[in-house]
Amino acid sequence: MQSNLALRVLSALILAPIVLGAVFYGSPAYNCLLAAMGAGLAWEWEQMLLKRNSTVGIIIAATAAITAFLTAENPSAALLVILIGTLWAFWKSKRNISLTFGVLYICLPIFALSYIYYINESISREIVLWLLFVVWATDIGGYVVGKSVGGPKLAPRVSAKKTWAGLFGAIGFACFVAYVFALYLKAYGYLNEEAISFTQIKWVLIVSAGVLAVVSQMGDLFESFIKRKLDLKDSSNLIPGHGGLFDRVDGLLFASVVTALVLFVVN
Repeated sequence: MQSNLALRVLSALILAPIVLGAVFYGSPAYNCLLAAMGAGLAWEWEQMLLKRNSTVGIIIAATAAITAFLTAENPSAALLVILIGTLWAFWKSKRNISLTFGVLYICLPIFALSYIYYINESISREIVLWLLFVVWATDIGGYVVGKSVGGPKLAPRVSAKKTWAGLFGAIGFACFVAYVFALYLKAYGYLNEEAISFTQIKWVLIVSAGVLAVVSQMGDLFESFIKRKLDLKDSSNLIPGHGGLFDRVDGLLFASVVTALVLFVVN
């Protein structure tokens, strides 16, 4: 556990500053980060399913890149691009539904992460940071508590490692990070006391983080289900200690879409 944890920490120390730097810098660095993420996931998807490069991988990568840049200007057009990319991939793959599903699995989260970032200039960056911290805390809490405590398996037919203790640890870590983030928002003047109190925003963030922790774990289990069907241990070996890019962002893929849907409804 210690050696694997050390690799995970080292990888996080290298990758986290790149991600956070892009988030703080904004466009075009953030868009490029999303496009690169889409390209990496597209490569892994075709390698997982086909063990080789294919035209569909190029279609997914191109769709993700266009989506990453277009969403800020025209979200409706970006969704249309995803639809076109899906139909194109379905045709080029000769009606391979599993391969085509990669377009939606990868590009909808790319759309969501871009939509969240550009929905409101005054607070969007903080929403993305909160989302990232919650998902990261979920991963860390699930891993540390699950490994330390063990106990009954959460979904043994899908993942041999996930435990109920890990799930509760993930929720606890996520809620704690959300509370700390609420303190950050208060300290740096993001809360208008006339419109919303600290107590209100604190509980909104904590409860939302708990829900997203569960959603993130569902994303993790979904990827585990795919890997089990394909008889794979990791999506690739790109990231030491984590496996592949999917293994690193599987929870974020689900959590980002849910967050974007909620913000769309609220907005």
